[in-house]
Amino acid sequence: MKQQRTAGNVLDREIAVTVHQHATVPPDIVFDVLADLPHHMMWGGAEASTLLSMQAPPGQATAGTEFTSTAEDRICRMRDSSVVTEALRPWMFERVTESALESKKHGTKAAWLLVHRYEIEEAAEQSDVTYTCRLVRASGLPGLLAMLGFPVLRSLAVREWARASREGLGRLIAAAETTARA
Repeated sequence: MKQQRTAGNVLDREIAVTVHQHATVPPDIVFDVLADLPHHMMWGGAEASTLLSMQAPPGQATAGTEFTSTAEDRICRMRDSSVVTEALRPWMFERVTESALESKKHGTKAAWLLVHRYEIEEAAEQSDVTYTCRLVRASGLPGLLAMLGFPVLRSLAVREWARASREGLGRLIAAAETTARA
Protein backbone atom coordinates (compact mmCIF):
# COMPACT_ATOMS: atom_id res chain seq x y z
CA MET A 1 0.00 0.00 0.00
CA LYS A 2 1.26 3.46 -0.78
CA GLN A 3 0.69 6.53 1.31
CA GLN A 4 -2.84 7.80 0.70
CA ARG A 5 -2.50 11.50 1.57
CA THR A 6 0.49 13.71 2.31
CA ALA A 7 -0.55 17.07 3.80
CA GLY A 8 -2.02 18.13 7.13
CA ASN A 9 -3.42 15.47 9.43
CA VAL A 10 -4.58 12.36 7.59
CA LEU A 11 -6.25 10.93 10.70
CA ASP A 12 -9.95 11.43 11.27
CA ARG A 13 -9.31 10.84 15.00
CA GLU A 14 -6.34 9.96 17.19
CA ILE A 15 -5.41 6.31 17.47
CA ALA A 16 -4.30 4.80 20.78
CA VAL A 17 -2.88 1.50 21.97
CA THR A 18 -2.79 0.48 25.64
CA VAL A 19 -1.00 -2.55 27.05
CA HIS A 20 -0.50 -3.78 30.63
CA GLN A 21 2.08 -5.95 32.34
CA HIS A 22 2.88 -7.01 35.89
CA ALA A 23 6.39 -6.51 37.31
CA THR A 24 7.81 -8.33 40.34
CA VAL A 25 9.55 -5.16 41.53
CA PRO A 26 8.25 -2.01 43.27
CA PRO A 27 7.17 1.02 41.17
CA ASP A 28 10.28 3.09 42.00
CA ILE A 29 12.55 0.54 40.30
CA VAL A 30 10.41 0.46 37.15
CA PHE A 31 10.30 4.26 37.10
CA ASP A 32 14.06 4.62 37.60
CA VAL A 33 14.82 2.30 34.67
CA LEU A 34 12.32 4.16 32.48
CA ALA A 35 13.57 7.64 33.45
CA ASP A 36 17.25 6.75 32.87
CA LEU A 37 17.11 7.60 29.16
CA PRO A 38 20.73 6.80 28.14
CA HIS A 39 20.30 3.25 29.47
CA HIS A 40 17.35 2.60 27.15
CA MET A 41 20.02 1.52 24.65
CA MET A 42 20.85 -1.45 26.92
CA TRP A 43 17.31 -2.87 26.78
CA GLY A 44 16.00 -1.42 23.55
CA GLY A 45 13.34 1.03 24.69
CA ALA A 46 9.76 0.10 25.50
CA GLU A 47 8.04 1.10 22.29
CA ALA A 48 7.04 -1.05 19.35
CA SER A 49 10.18 -0.31 17.31
CA THR A 50 13.86 -1.20 17.74
CA LEU A 51 15.91 1.61 19.25
CA LEU A 52 19.10 2.27 17.23
CA SER A 53 20.57 5.39 18.87
CA MET A 54 19.81 7.93 21.56
CA GLN A 55 21.20 11.33 22.50
CA ALA A 56 20.00 12.09 26.04
CA PRO A 57 21.40 13.84 29.10
CA PRO A 58 22.75 11.56 31.85
CA GLY A 59 20.76 10.86 35.01
CA GLN A 60 17.04 10.70 35.66
CA ALA A 61 14.85 12.56 33.19
CA THR A 62 12.48 15.15 34.60
CA ALA A 63 9.68 17.17 33.03
CA GLY A 64 11.25 19.32 30.32
CA THR A 65 14.12 16.92 29.51
CA GLU A 66 14.65 16.80 25.74
CA PHE A 67 16.32 14.00 23.80
CA THR A 68 16.61 12.55 20.32
CA SER A 69 16.67 8.98 19.05
CA THR A 70 16.56 6.85 15.94
CA ALA A 71 14.64 3.62 15.59
CA GLU A 72 13.20 1.26 13.02
CA ASP A 73 10.62 -1.44 12.64
CA ARG A 74 9.71 -3.74 9.74
CA ILE A 75 8.13 -0.86 7.82
CA CYS A 76 9.93 2.41 8.63
CA ARG A 77 12.98 4.20 9.92
CA MET A 78 12.30 6.96 12.44
CA ARG A 79 14.16 10.05 13.63
CA ASP A 80 12.54 11.23 16.85
CA SER A 81 12.72 14.38 18.92
CA SER A 82 11.10 14.00 22.34
CA VAL A 83 10.39 16.00 25.47
CA VAL A 84 9.41 14.56 28.84
CA THR A 85 6.11 16.19 29.82
CA GLU A 86 5.50 14.37 33.13
CA ALA A 87 7.90 12.55 35.44
CA LEU A 88 6.15 11.86 38.75
CA ARG A 89 8.31 9.30 40.54
CA PRO A 90 7.33 6.50 40.90
CA TRP A 91 3.86 6.69 39.34
CA MET A 92 3.94 8.31 35.92
CA PHE A 93 6.28 9.05 33.04
CA GLU A 94 5.10 10.73 29.84
CA ARG A 95 6.83 12.10 26.78
CA VAL A 96 5.73 13.71 23.55
CA THR A 97 7.57 12.69 20.39
CA GLU A 98 7.77 14.36 16.99
CA SER A 99 8.74 11.56 14.65
CA ALA A 100 10.03 11.80 11.08
CA LEU A 101 9.29 8.47 9.39
CA GLU A 102 10.60 7.10 6.13
CA SER A 103 9.28 3.86 4.68
CA LYS A 104 11.95 1.28 3.92
CA LYS A 105 10.31 0.07 0.73
CA HIS A 106 9.54 3.29 -1.17
CA GLY A 107 11.23 6.01 0.89
CA THR A 108 7.85 7.68 1.53
CA LYS A 109 8.14 10.28 4.31
CA ALA A 110 5.71 11.35 7.01
CA ALA A 111 5.67 13.32 10.25
CA TRP A 112 3.88 11.98 13.33
CA LEU A 113 3.11 13.37 16.77
CA LEU A 114 2.91 10.69 19.46
CA VAL A 115 2.28 10.75 23.21
CA HIS A 116 3.87 7.91 25.22
CA ARG A 117 2.50 7.48 28.76
CA TYR A 118 3.55 4.97 31.44
CA GLU A 119 1.43 4.59 34.56
CA ILE A 120 2.91 2.49 37.36
CA GLU A 121 0.74 1.24 40.22
CA GLU A 122 1.90 -0.52 43.34
CA ALA A 123 0.57 -4.06 43.74
CA ALA A 124 1.71 -5.62 47.04
CA GLU A 125 5.39 -4.55 46.82
CA GLN A 126 5.27 -5.20 43.07
CA SER A 127 3.95 -3.17 40.13
CA ASP A 128 1.31 -3.10 37.47
CA VAL A 129 2.54 -1.07 34.49
CA THR A 130 0.28 0.41 31.82
CA TYR A 131 1.76 1.83 28.62
CA THR A 132 -0.39 3.94 26.31
CA CYS A 133 0.80 5.31 22.98
CA ARG A 134 -1.40 7.84 21.22
CA LEU A 135 -0.89 8.79 17.59
CA VAL A 136 -2.26 12.33 17.69
CA ARG A 137 -1.30 13.64 14.26
CA ALA A 138 0.14 12.14 11.07
CA SER A 139 1.01 13.87 7.81
CA GLY A 140 0.97 10.51 6.08
CA LEU A 141 0.68 6.77 6.59
CA PRO A 142 3.48 5.16 4.59
CA GLY A 143 3.51 1.54 3.50
CA LEU A 144 1.44 -0.91 5.49
CA LEU A 145 0.75 1.86 8.02
CA ALA A 146 -1.87 3.05 5.51
CA MET A 147 -4.14 0.44 7.14
CA LEU A 148 -4.50 2.88 10.06
CA GLY A 149 -6.31 5.24 7.68
CA PHE A 150 -9.04 2.76 6.73
CA PRO A 151 -11.63 2.03 9.44
CA VAL A 152 -12.11 -1.55 8.22
CA LEU A 153 -8.37 -2.32 8.44
CA ARG A 154 -7.56 -0.10 11.44
CA SER A 155 -8.39 -2.79 14.01
CA LEU A 156 -5.91 -5.21 12.38
CA ALA A 157 -3.16 -2.59 12.38
CA VAL A 158 -3.89 -1.57 15.97
CA ARG A 159 -3.81 -5.22 17.08
CA GLU A 160 -0.32 -5.61 15.55
CA TRP A 161 0.80 -2.32 17.13
CA ALA A 162 -0.45 -3.57 20.52
CA ARG A 163 1.45 -6.86 20.11
CA ALA A 164 4.67 -5.02 19.37
CA SER A 165 4.06 -2.57 22.24
CA ARG A 166 3.49 -5.49 24.64
CA GLU A 167 6.90 -6.90 23.61
CA GLY A 168 8.52 -3.51 24.22
CA LEU A 169 6.87 -3.18 27.63
CA GLY A 170 8.14 -6.67 28.42
CA ARG A 171 11.71 -5.46 27.74
CA LEU A 172 11.21 -2.58 30.22
CA ILE A 173 9.87 -4.96 32.89
CA ALA A 174 12.73 -7.42 32.31
CA ALA A 175 15.28 -4.58 32.65
CA ALA A 176 13.67 -3.42 35.91
CA GLU A 177 13.62 -6.94 37.34
CA THR A 178 17.26 -7.48 36.32
CA THR A 179 18.22 -4.16 37.94
CA ALA A 180 16.57 -5.24 41.20
CA ARG A 181 18.53 -8.51 41.25
CA ALA A 182 21.88 -6.78 40.62
